[in-house]
Amino acid sequence: MMYHIKHQMIVASIIILNINADYWYPAGDTQERKLSQMQNYGLSIFSGLEHQDGRTLNRSKKKEQQNVTMLKNNNIKPDNPHTLNIARDEKKAVNNSNLKKTPQVLSYDNTVNIINVIKRKRPKKKIITRCREPVSRNTGSINFKHTSKPRFLEVFQVVEFDHVTCVSSSGLEGTCLHEYDCEVSGGSTMGTCADGYGTCCVTLFSCDGQSSEPVGWFTNPGFPSASSERLSCMFTLDKASTDVKQIRFDFVTFELLGPTSGTCQEDQFIISGQNKNSIVPILCGINSGQHVYIEVGDTDGPIVFSIQTISTDSRLFSIKVSQLTGSDELAAPTGCLQYHTNLEGHLESFNFKDTSEIGIARFPSYLNNLNYAMCIHRAEDACSITYVNDDYMQIVNYDLDGLPVIPKGQAGVEIFNCPSDWLLISATRLCGDRLNDGSVIQDFSLDAPVIDTNAGPLVVWFRSDEGYVGRGFKILYKQNICNNPASK
Repeated sequence: MMYHIKHQMIVASIIILNINADYWYPAGDTQERKLSQMQNYGLSIFSGLEHQDGRTLNRSKKKEQQNVTMLKNNNIKPDNPHTLNIARDEKKAVNNSNLKKTPQVLSYDNTVNIINVIKRKRPKKKIITRCREPVSRNTGSINFKHTSKPRFLEVFQVVEFDHVTCVSSSGLEGTCLHEYDCEVSGGSTMGTCADGYGTCCVTLFSCDGQSSEPVGWFTNPGFPSASSERLSCMFTLDKASTDVKQIRFDFVTFELLGPTSGTCQEDQFIISGQNKNSIVPILCGINSGQHVYIEVGDTDGPIVFSIQTISTDSRLFSIKVSQLTGSDELAAPTGCLQYHTNLEGHLESFNFKDTSEIGIARFPSYLNNLNYAMCIHRAEDACSITYVNDDYMQIVNYDLDGLPVIPKGQAGVEIFNCPSDWLLISATRLCGDRLNDGSVIQDFSLDAPVIDTNAGPLVVWFRSDEGYVGRGFKILYKQNICNNPASK
């Protein structure tokens, strides 16, 4: 009797499990009720019987066979199209009367007490995710391994180069940068550098602009071409930092209309905003190649500089503006309007040149009311310096009657010959049409070297009044190397 019940339960449980696992559904109401009854009791009994017999039914391997059996006997439709196709041909051979028969499931007594039936729950599967090993990246070097097929990234090449000084297509000095870096810094790209991999980046200080860049160029509109319109070109410069002590203006190109009797009346270059005791003259005329310093350590700024003109004559100017701290190589001693750092060079008065690139009207002469110092950096192995007249010289002085103090073509020395306009070299006033202090040659109609052997700073002063003016001066200086090492 017990065996009979066990056999019945196996059949029922097999059918119920297939129905429950693969979402089968019956063809009629009568089958639906029977299947529901079997589902209520068969699962728990079947679990116990599995445990008692020590056997495990492999539903996955028998799935297709069971589904086909159910289709033959029970007219139950599967959701799995593959199973339906397998049984389709077999169903054609089955009699219609057999398709309507109910499954042959033996009846059993619900009241039978079945012992040792254990309901088991299948343990949940633990999902283990395995990650790919990270790919090591060596950012410190570039792998140039070549393959048979070209790679996309190999098309790109990063070229690094030094950000050195370059000369732009317009003749202005700039810095060699990548084009993107130049645009980010606010500069203008003017020509190429670094064999075409970089661009010469120039910072322009245009009219009516404002900037705090440490280096820039103040140019006329349309540079490098001359400007023929009336100008009121002003620029405002903020200090790049509180450490800025000086600003240097290099007149690479400076061609304005010249002065009238030593006074700039038509064209003017004006600087304002510097320290109160840093006096800069109003400049005009031709001053290409010259430079000036202003002191700004005691002011917060801004510094304003401008070019003012009143006529439509041609003008051309390109002025390099550099902000300097006390530790910069170009920083000058305090109080120097000009500062020269070479072993030899020229000291030249403003508006001395008599040549023009644009054919502007020229009136070469120095300016009225000047009083400034030209300083020279003393070389470590230099013990003296020699000054020689290198061009036409004319520093004039007149008495109260309007007559020249010294004859034309003569050199003037000290206060009686040079009362108002003079150069001061080695504590000696010099003026006239020749450079000669009388220490080497006593003939004052000739130029003669002037040697300064004094210790201390190397400084040449120039002063003029508001009366008469002459052509000016251009003096060559040369530092002399010490012959005796003990004299250094």
